[in-house]
Amino acid sequence: MKKIHDVAVVILSAGLSTRMHSSKAFLPFDAHSTFIGKIIELYFLWGCGKIVAVVNKEMDDIIRKSDSIPQVVSIVVNEHIDYGRFYSVKLGLTALNGSEFCFIQNVDNPFIDNNILNALYENRSPEAFVLPVFQKNGGHPVLLNRKNMEYIRNYPLNNVPLKVVLNAMECKKVEMHNAKALININSPEEYKRFFNK
Repeated sequence: MKKIHDVAVVILSAGLSTRMHSSKAFLPFDAHSTFIGKIIELYFLWGCGKIVAVVNKEMDDIIRKSDSIPQVVSIVVNEHIDYGRFYSVKLGLTALNGSEFCFIQNVDNPFIDNNILNALYENRSPEAFVLPVFQKNGGHPVLLNRKNMEYIRNYPLNNVPLKVVLNAMECKKVEMHNAKALININSPEEYKRFFNK
């Protein structure tokens, strides 16, 4: 039986994917899974106790008409996507109760793996959020503690850049052995480069 960790994950997938021209969540990762499917499976098998996906209204309609998202995932709809990514984080964290730690995972960072999650979790801190770093560049996911989560839930504004809020908190950097934590897929060109489609 897999171990259930005292950690949740909030998967951010509410953006309109304007540069990609289609939902990044449903891009094929391989012959068997989409980006969001691969990410959910990774966190589930790794042992995340709770999984929340923050989506937009259009995605919510698609998900409810298909079996692409397992029932273990809580779906939260961001109806104010114009506020930006921070509001999705806030909504996702508000849907969680009782978790000591929480990964914040972008749906367009599909190359994360157990090594990244293990490294961040092993460096978890009650005082600082944990940031994966490769060659001095910060990546994703970040690992928040309970104090960070409460700070974000109670933050008085909704439409601020997530980076601004994170910069106000103590950060613990963890060096990665490769660039997987840095790779974002934001455009058809980037998708073709990494997936040869």
